Amino acid sequence: MVKSLMALGWLRDLVIVFLLLTGNYVRAAQPMIGVAIMLSAVVVFVERFLWSWYVSGLNERRERT
Repeated sequence: MVKSLMALGWLRDLVIVFLLLTGNYVRAAQPMIGVAIMLSAVVVFVERFLWSWYVSGLNERRERT
């Protein structure tokens, strides 16, 4: 299960990069849509950061007990 979660993490990282690149490309023609796509990449990044932080805290609590 850990390996599948790691694979999904890498896929999520790729999605963040593709969303940023796509948003930047679309922003040239349609600024509002491009910015919306780039903001969605930021939301995915923040979700990933918070999830990693939460899992790290769980590991630390498990090691203490």
